[in-house]
Amino acid sequence: MSTRDSLVALGGAAIGAGALLLAQKSFDKDSFFGSGPSLVRKLSFKTPPCIVIIDPLSTGMTLASLLQSKGYAVIRVYSQEFPEEITNLVPKTLSKPVMWHSTISHSGDVEATLKKIMLVKGVHVENFMVGCESGVELTDQLTNLWVRKYAGKNCPITTNGVAMSRARRDKYHMGEAVRAAGLRAVQQELFGEGKIEEVKRFVEGCKDEEGNFRVVLKPVASAGSEGVYFASNQQEVEGYYGDIINSTNVFGHLNTSVLVQEFLSGKEYVVDSVSVEGVHKTVAIWEYDKRPTNGAQFVYYGMRLYESSDGSREQKLVEYMHGVLESLQVKNGPSHGEVMWTSTGPCLIEVGSRPHGGEGTFVTLADGCIGYNQLGVMVDAHENRSKFFKLPGRPQKLAAHATEVCLINYQEGTLLDYPGMEEVKSLPSFVEAEMKMHIGEHFPVTVDFLTSPGAIMLMHESKEVMERDAERIHELCKEGLFSVRRLRSGTL
Repeated sequence: MSTRDSLVALGGAAIGAGALLLAQKSFDKDSFFGSGPSLVRKLSFKTPPCIVIIDPLSTGMTLASLLQSKGYAVIRVYSQEFPEEITNLVPKTLSKPVMWHSTISHSGDVEATLKKIMLVKGVHVENFMVGCESGVELTDQLTNLWVRKYAGKNCPITTNGVAMSRARRDKYHMGEAVRAAGLRAVQQELFGEGKIEEVKRFVEGCKDEEGNFRVVLKPVASAGSEGVYFASNQQEVEGYYGDIINSTNVFGHLNTSVLVQEFLSGKEYVVDSVSVEGVHKTVAIWEYDKRPTNGAQFVYYGMRLYESSDGSREQKLVEYMHGVLESLQVKNGPSHGEVMWTSTGPCLIEVGSRPHGGEGTFVTLADGCIGYNQLGVMVDAHENRSKFFKLPGRPQKLAAHATEVCLINYQEGTLLDYPGMEEVKSLPSFVEAEMKMHIGEHFPVTVDFLTSPGAIMLMHESKEVMERDAERIHELCKEGLFSVRRLRSGTL
């Protein structure tokens, strides 16, 4: 057995295919490393180690590929039935297809799903990891049930429990939990069906001294920018409320309520972290670039790794987000927090107890500029915690500057070619391209993440060079990057 196979973090499970009977019961002092709430120990098994990933979609697929490359078998658990457009979000940059050891579909009975996992033969399950937003609650439920059943049997898988699961997924309860912890939280109210008059009265209370207002309307559980609207008059409020209520989100869930929040003005950041038993390590801070485009109120133009001149803003963002994680009882696993830097400091937009999305395109950029990435740290937190605890509380000086440029399409039709791609690849800061749409396919106008043609990763020692290249790509998106056969009226 390799050194990797013999290292199992406390928090990994030693069960499945008779693994409990095979585990060594004696500890070797040489197998303990570093310090922290839990250490690393050696176990011996006759079956391969296995990680269970709940909803390995988008970045979750990149996580599965990483685990497979490290010798893990991977069990795929679907928390629900997903539309084909979601399951097809497979990163094109994966070097090898993921070979699933087993696939399990959750039917609503957590105990039944856990039993199916335990009955999978040929592997021993070491841990559970969440792949994307939709899997957060089931991950909580499975790990909580496993801990309750097997905590006394030398397999202490870590869990965030279920007490705050709703607040970790539902944006309204999330905001109220943050407020209850004494942290800056957005002004908000939740409204069900037939409550438009109550919505209008709430909005009246958001007016400034000149009688103007701007509010955000959104579902309580969604992903990306789906179903998020800004309104500045009562007509827009009524229209967007009607668009959201009783609509179905990208994961197939019915939106039975609408969350109305104050509009936060400022600069938006992403704070990505990984936690182990209440110890939080921020692994990257990103600055968003969102703009109104193609009739949509905001479209992702990109995100860049953030670094200020003195590090003070980063420190405040990290301290605030770690407080948010505490308020939501996030003690283990990844998190992806979106924070607005306002005139009064940081304020939470929302946080997902899952990895950064976007199909994992951030991995290459984080590795090149920081030296590690969120997915790699998730694996370290499982198999070698000494490495995790040695990480700084947040990244220090960046080795280079990086940005992910989201591509924008302005003309609907059929994609014929990418004639401008050669110029993109010749840019000094070009690293790689992640294209989601292919020649011959329907080419929609970009209004959200799902309708973006793809992304270009840029990295360079010079921030100016990187920014110039990013702007050139946006120019090419308007003319030169895509060859599109336009739709005739009344056709698709």
